[in-house]
This record gives sequence, structure tokens and C-alpha cells, in this order.
Amino acid sequence: MQTSTPEIIWVLVAGTLLLLTLAAGYIMVMFSSHRRVTEAQQAKFEEVQRSEERYKSLFENSVAGIIKFSLEHWTVVESNEAVRSLFRCTSNEELQGSILNLPDYARQAIHQSLQANGFISEYEIHASRRDGEELWLLFSAKITREDHLAEAVMVDITKRKQFEEKIREQGTLLDQTQDAVIVVDGHGIIEYWNSGAELMYGWSRLDTMGRALGALLYSDEQWENFTGAMEDVRQYDEWNGEQRQRRKDGKDILVESRWKRIEKGSRGRLAILIVNSDVTEKRKLESQFIRAQKMESIALLTGGIAHDLQNILAPVAMSIPLLRKKLTDESARPILNTVEESARSGLELVQKILTYGRGISGQRLHLDVVQILDEVLDIFAPGVASSIDLRRHVNGRPCFVAGDHNQLKQVLLNLLVNARDAMPSGGVLDVAVERRDPDESLLDEFPDVESCPYVVISVRDSGKGIPDENRDRIFEPFFTTKERGEGTGLGLSIAQGIVQSHRGYITVKSVAEEGTTFRVYLPASGE
Repeated sequence: MQTSTPEIIWVLVAGTLLLLTLAAGYIMVMFSSHRRVTEAQQAKFEEVQRSEERYKSLFENSVAGIIKFSLEHWTVVESNEAVRSLFRCTSNEELQGSILNLPDYARQAIHQSLQANGFISEYEIHASRRDGEELWLLFSAKITREDHLAEAVMVDITKRKQFEEKIREQGTLLDQTQDAVIVVDGHGIIEYWNSGAELMYGWSRLDTMGRALGALLYSDEQWENFTGAMEDVRQYDEWNGEQRQRRKDGKDILVESRWKRIEKGSRGRLAILIVNSDVTEKRKLESQFIRAQKMESIALLTGGIAHDLQNILAPVAMSIPLLRKKLTDESARPILNTVEESARSGLELVQKILTYGRGISGQRLHLDVVQILDEVLDIFAPGVASSIDLRRHVNGRPCFVAGDHNQLKQVLLNLLVNARDAMPSGGVLDVAVERRDPDESLLDEFPDVESCPYVVISVRDSGKGIPDENRDRIFEPFFTTKERGEGTGLGLSIAQGIVQSHRGYITVKSVAEEGTTFRVYLPASGE
């Protein structure tokens, strides 16, 4: 079958049209794809431009100083306004000089860290601005992979460092004071403890940080003083007063304490500043001064009264022998004896009062206190009940002092009698004589004690002890805890006067239900 020419032409035309259509479609697809690629590239380019603009804006407007520099020669490639302002430079050339003037140790440390780790973080540098003013920098940097430069951020921390230095200086000043300066939080936890507190209490700063102040310094008996002070500070912002507190060695001290509420941090966290002054010795000296004035006043008063009483009793005592010769009624003789005994007792009491009022003097001879003790024990021991175990402690060596024989016998006898009377149901009475240097307890009570050897006489009983309320009064004249008629209350005051006239000291330590110990310290003389 043969195809006609018109049909062939038609097929060729149709094929050509189809190819043209396909070509047009392909061209349209390629054009559309190219346009999308171009638009995407344009968008990416614009995004990169925006990122670069944002980076440039951040770079230029950052409050932190930013630079790019070569690590090998520290050549500044790029810098922002903040870093130039930080060094007070107007150009990169001036900045280059300031960067090169950074301390050698700092540049070496930065170089080593960047080479080893690729970065350095928050390294503090003590430098100077272009005009010579002090500058502290917080320096952080990293190596950039693209151009192998170092990019650094520098923050001015000069004010912070100056504030820290001021705090250190204030801390040093606080450490120079002898007062204890303590800071606690609102719960009483210790946050600051200066050198004065270390000296006053015996605990070091490391021992106390983070510990509770109340448990550290206050005994159970003094706990209410601590809680009361804390409550007053919370309500009234301050508290002042005196408190008894405890040292590390267990010794109690009296402190004059000032508490002040302070605010810490931006949130106003409660903290309490405490300044304590040790007034133990001050109050002790004040007490001794007041007691001395009191004793002097009593001596003047009683001395005048005793002199008048002596003028009244002396004629009575002198008249009794005459009356006895003329007395014929034997039944009246006991009455006369009673009058004589009463007059004699009255005159002896008057003599004691006058002795106390005039002051105690006497001879100063080279005496062995051990020998005097034995003489007193010969008199005293026979009158001691069998329920009392009397013990004598001497080391066999003489203990010499310069003193008055009768007065020292009176002191010993008085102390022994008081110790015996303190144990009506029996117990142990120890008396000892030894030669030694002043101990800590004597120095605590009498800071002005002479630095020389002392002969120490100790009299200890195992009685009930002296109540706290009476301990400061036992040396007062006429003070006694004995029943009426059993004592005059002059024994210890006269004993103290005798000891003081010998340049000595007398101390007392007493524990409830355990007993009392009196110690007499007399300056030792040559052997």
C-alpha cells in the first residue's frame, strides 16, 4: 500500500509541531528552574549580607571590646569602638601600641593556651590605659578557622577589682583591731571571723566558717542571751549589751557586744554584724576598785565605832577585878564572871575591828612556812572531828618568806577553821605548801602579779562549796553565812589584809557539791 504525498507532508508537519512543543516546554522548564536558582542564590546572598550587617552592628555596638589579631606578632587586624574606648585610643595604630604593651607574662600565657587548646577563657590581666591609668581586663579568645587569626573579647573589670581591693583593705584593717568582728546570716551561721576573734576565742577562721554561732560561743545557761539578741536585731535592727561567752579552751569571758543588722547583696539578704570586746579584766578591775572603796568606807566607819566601844568596854573590864575583891556574895560571882567574859570578848572584837580599820603591819622576818603550818596543825588537829580526814602535803623542803610569824599563823588557822566548818558531816581537808612560779589562774585574776617564785599555801575542803551569789562577798568585813553568834565575819577580810600586806594574793575556787579551795601566794625569799 502506497502512501500519498499529502499524508507524508501531514505526518512531517505534525511531528515538527510536536518537537517544537516539546522544545518550548523544555525551554520553559529550564527558564523557570534557572529563575528559582537565581532567586535562591539572591536570597542567600541577601541573608549573608544581613548576617554580615548584624555581625558588623554587633561588633561595632558591643559594650565589650572585640579585636582580631595575629597570634604570631599580635598585629591588630580589626577592632571595635568599645575596645578602643577601653584603652582610650582613637585609632587602630594607638590600639596596636596598647596591645603590645600588655604584660609579657599575660601575652605568653594567652599564646600558650591558644596554641594548645584553641581558646582561653576569662583570663585576668592587670594592664594600663593609654593615659597610664590602671586597667583590669577579663580576656577571652579563640582561634578562627577561616583566617587562622585570634578573635578576643575584653571586658573592663577595673571597678570590680578596685572594689575587691577595698574589701581586702577593710578586711586587713578589721584584722588589726583587737575586737572580735563577726558576721552571721539570719540563722546565726558564721560568714566572717576576723583575726581579733581568733585571738579572743581561740578558734581559727577555718574552724568557724559555716558553723552556728550560738552552739560555738554560748553554753546552755547562756543560750537565752543569744536568742534574745537575735530576736532584738530582727525586730529593732540592733542590740547592745554584755554577755558571757565561751572560749575554745572552755574558759568563760565577759564581752561587751554590739549587734547591727546589715543587708547583703541586691536581694537584701539579712546579715548581722557583731563586734565584741573582751571586758573580763576591765570588769574585774572595776569590781576590785569598788570593793576596795567599799572596804575603805567600812573601815573608816567601823574604826570610829570600835574606838567608842573600846572607851565604853575598857572601864568595865578594868573594874571587874576590883569588884571581885570586894564581892562577898558567892552567888553573884558567876554573874561577874559572865560580865568579865563578855567585856573581854567585846574588847577582842573591837581590837579586830581596829586592826582592820588601821591596816595590818608587822615584822618581816625570814620564816619557813612549812614550820608555821606544823605549829598551826599542832593546835588545830586535836579539835578536828574523826569524820574529817586531815591531810598534810609538803615536799620536805623549807619554803621561806619574809613575813610576820603570828599574822601568818592567823591566816592559816582561819582558813583551816573555815574548811572544817564547811564539812559538818565529815569529808577530806587537804592542806599543802609548795614553792612555784605564778600559774595561769593567778595571772588571770591579778594581771599585775610580780614575776617571781611564790610560796603557795592551799587549803581544800570537800564540802558543799560557796554559792555563786556569795562568792564575791566572802572577803567583805562582817559578811558570814554562819549562824548568829558563831562568827563575826571578819576572819577572811583580816586574812586578806594580812596577805596583801605581805605583797601576796589570795584566791578562791569553789564548785557546788565538790568543795572549795583557797590559795595564798606569798613572794618567796632566799633559801
